[in-house]
Amino acid sequence: MGPIMPLKLPKFLSARPVIAMAALALLLGGAATSRFANADDTADYPAASLSAPTDPAALIARGKYLTEAADCMPCHTGPNHAPFSGGLVMATPFGGLATPNITPDKATGIGNWTDAQFYNAVHYGEAPGRSYLLFPKFLYPAMPYTSYTKLSYADVMAIKAYLFSLPPVNVAPTPSTMLFPFNQRPVLLGWRILFFRSGPIHLNPAWNDSMKNGAYLTEALGHCGECHTPRNFLSAMMLDKAYAGAPIDAFFAPNISSDKKYGVGGWAQADLVAYLHDDGNMVKGSPYAAMGEVVDHSTSQIPVSDDVDIANYLQNETAPQHVPPTPAVANAAASIALGATVYTANCAGCHGKTGGGMAPIIPNLAGNDSVTASEPTNVIGAVLSGLDPWKANGPAMPAFANSLSDAQIAAVTNYVRTSMGNNATADASPHDVMKLRAIAVVPPSATKAADLFGCPHISAAGGATSVADPGSDLLNSYADATPATMPNRTRTLISAIRAGNTTISNADLTNDLIAAYCPVVANQAGLSNAAKYQAMQNFIASVQPLINAAAN
Repeated sequence: MGPIMPLKLPKFLSARPVIAMAALALLLGGAATSRFANADDTADYPAASLSAPTDPAALIARGKYLTEAADCMPCHTGPNHAPFSGGLVMATPFGGLATPNITPDKATGIGNWTDAQFYNAVHYGEAPGRSYLLFPKFLYPAMPYTSYTKLSYADVMAIKAYLFSLPPVNVAPTPSTMLFPFNQRPVLLGWRILFFRSGPIHLNPAWNDSMKNGAYLTEALGHCGECHTPRNFLSAMMLDKAYAGAPIDAFFAPNISSDKKYGVGGWAQADLVAYLHDDGNMVKGSPYAAMGEVVDHSTSQIPVSDDVDIANYLQNETAPQHVPPTPAVANAAASIALGATVYTANCAGCHGKTGGGMAPIIPNLAGNDSVTASEPTNVIGAVLSGLDPWKANGPAMPAFANSLSDAQIAAVTNYVRTSMGNNATADASPHDVMKLRAIAVVPPSATKAADLFGCPHISAAGGATSVADPGSDLLNSYADATPATMPNRTRTLISAIRAGNTTISNADLTNDLIAAYCPVVANQAGLSNAAKYQAMQNFIASVQPLINAAAN
């Protein structure tokens, strides 16, 4: 493994996974097309989606509303980038995928795209131009065109009108780092033939316009199923289990089907609307992680009547998915007992002895459906990595990854899922915690600035997007270093790491040093992102002679 460079990783690394199967594409490579167009039955769509406003200002306003409902901006805005100018790198199992600039800049954005080209991208997942062997330039389904294909033509054109009203931003494209052969777009052909069907959703003509609007917002614009629906081994959505809940990095997108016990069918509608529009409440808890961003940038920005329509659709028209929590671990009673002790020492001060939270700044754990989801991932992820403040004047939840062991984190997870009136199972194991550390943990000295800059994550064993922690708090070695003491700190750190791992490669040792020094650079006041990046490049170059000398 080569040195890990600073890379902005989104909080939702696998919310919209890249799905490519090279062998399958080769098998089906003789196919001429991947479009499976259905008859256009948008006549039963909500009335507002069927015709675009003729007034230019009204058309742009409609497009702005649709763009917010579709949550486009967060994915198309990377660190230190203007809104919609791209540059966010999504980490996938096949490498890093950078989002493109969708401002109307003619050189680096979509300013030259025609109406037909824009519609093809959104509706069919095909960008202008051709790729290898004259295949269409397939878009990776990290962009959820699998849901956006259900949008009406009028609404796609309204979105285009809004995007083309934005200031053009000329910015060099952020390079993707997809591995071969997945960096060859034709490999997407096989997956598309098997799993992608373009065309509208089929709405019940007997529904009133509000129910149709809720379905349209949920299925097409909000693309809720992309995160909340389980996927098969080829990462295609399992539509027979729509909204049953699915893992999403270090968290779990819970069951939001109409099931009255395990989904949202049993929620009071007011609680679900509050969750979508008002950042939650003290009854059912609050959105966080990826869903927190969706609420901040999307569902809280659209009219509350739309959130009512979404709630109506989810609670009354989706198929109920009866998915109980996974079975309890073998030592459940002992784990819960340990968890009670851990909770009293670390959690009760904020969340309260009975999990009631602290209105209006700290959410409740008692009765929180995210806590009692069918898998324990949400509690584990929150304890490992901490959470941003729920409210603007509230405290952030600290990360406990470095102060609690895997067994302790599993235990407190089991305690909160089975106590305080919660009725989930004690199903978290230390092994579950260990698996999530590679995703959820940031370097010990990292702050939000370091995370935004893209400093490498660390974990107990290392992983595709993390560095193995050498232990003994070694990755804090540069916390108070000065330019004069830096070389000696580096030599000492190299020696200590090699003493603990005599077979470590130079590349992995370099990654350890990057993980230790990156937060120091990220938190330097007055430095531009470019200057910080150059500082990291200089640091990597300076440590190579020291690493080589120590190896001889």
